[in-house]
Amino acid sequence: MRCESRLEDVSCSTSICECVNRLSKNMPNIAFYPELLKAWLTLRFNPSPKCFVVDRGLKSNTVRKLSADEYAVDTPKESFDRSDTELRTVLFDVVRSCVEKVPIGEKLGVLSSGGIDSTAVMGILCKLGYLPEAYSIGFGTEYDEIESARMAADFLGVPHHVRVLDRILSSTVNANRVLDEPYRAACFYYDALKFAKESGVKYVFDGLGVDEFFGGYDFRYERVMDMINSGMRRVDAYLLGAHPNDYVSSESDLFGAKLRNVKVDWDDLLPYFNNDLSILDQVFLADYNAKCRQNFIPLARFSDSLGIQVFYPWLDDRLIDFSLHIPADWKFDLANHKTKILFRRAVRDLVPNSTMEKKKQGFAPTTARVYEELVSEAQDIVLDGMMISNNFVSRGYYSNILKKDSPSTVEINKLWDLYTLELFVRNQGS
Repeated sequence: MRCESRLEDVSCSTSICECVNRLSKNMPNIAFYPELLKAWLTLRFNPSPKCFVVDRGLKSNTVRKLSADEYAVDTPKESFDRSDTELRTVLFDVVRSCVEKVPIGEKLGVLSSGGIDSTAVMGILCKLGYLPEAYSIGFGTEYDEIESARMAADFLGVPHHVRVLDRILSSTVNANRVLDEPYRAACFYYDALKFAKESGVKYVFDGLGVDEFFGGYDFRYERVMDMINSGMRRVDAYLLGAHPNDYVSSESDLFGAKLRNVKVDWDDLLPYFNNDLSILDQVFLADYNAKCRQNFIPLARFSDSLGIQVFYPWLDDRLIDFSLHIPADWKFDLANHKTKILFRRAVRDLVPNSTMEKKKQGFAPTTARVYEELVSEAQDIVLDGMMISNNFVSRGYYSNILKKDSPSTVEINKLWDLYTLELFVRNQGS
């Protein structure tokens, strides 16, 4: 798809939008909203429903948006034990409603990391009388989740299929081709779905959503709460505390002349902290609306491009509504570092102990493994790319990263983001 925007086509009353610049003649004809582009470069995602690419309008994301009012616990469940039983019923109901849409005799696949979210899906499918098959992607490092996924599959007695990627970034272009905005880790999810498709599976289940609604990110919550308790504004604490491996300050050397003085109105982009909710519920609200809804859920578009159907039972409205009406401390216990408390209790007999005790890891290789591939890939694509050539970002910042044997996690992620953005933009002209 080619973007046909021109600088003179941009109509906006704000001075920032008037600053939008066309790229040079030999580049794809694409323009950006500077504030939204800077937000994307700051966090690795743009929390606005509006694309940072001029003339794209709103992102193609029709999933439910939540308000602060919906998070208010008006009628708490009568007891923890009773809520455990009620939640289990909802979990079975939403999985059943998905699987009933699958034609009889079709194979069922589950993307498995060995974590509690995907294993619970498999466990419920088994209890309902189905035999799903687990599909896992590995990256050739000791931190792969393949062994955890194997243990979960063995516990449930389901077939387990594994593909270890030799070139972990090779699907970057194909994965980002169907997205409104680029996402660096989209290639791994694309590879996982492609693996299932090539194995003959047309119907795939994904466990996305539990972390956002039932408190799965303990390492993030603790940092945010500590920063707020030390006197930091809530939105600022969320930016720094919840995104420590990505966030860079507005004054970072990363930004070039075109973006250095652009101000990002984070209160406007993250309007989730100006309400009467608890700190934890505000983080839940921001995590879903800004991060999950704008960054993770759009990956569902891969299903159409691959010709398969992907089910997300943990994003069903019935389960979301249930999560909104239970206390935050039934989700996360700061004192004991317990996450997804009620969810774990509801599925405790469906998953092995190894899964129940598994810490949140994330579906991605180590940044060191990413950097091994980026060092050679990024030299030309990044340093000779349009973002540096047009002074959106600084050549010196990225040159310094590429000279290092062991850059920091943030530096590798910033290099990876720009690499993905350059490939995304180049593809707009193809």
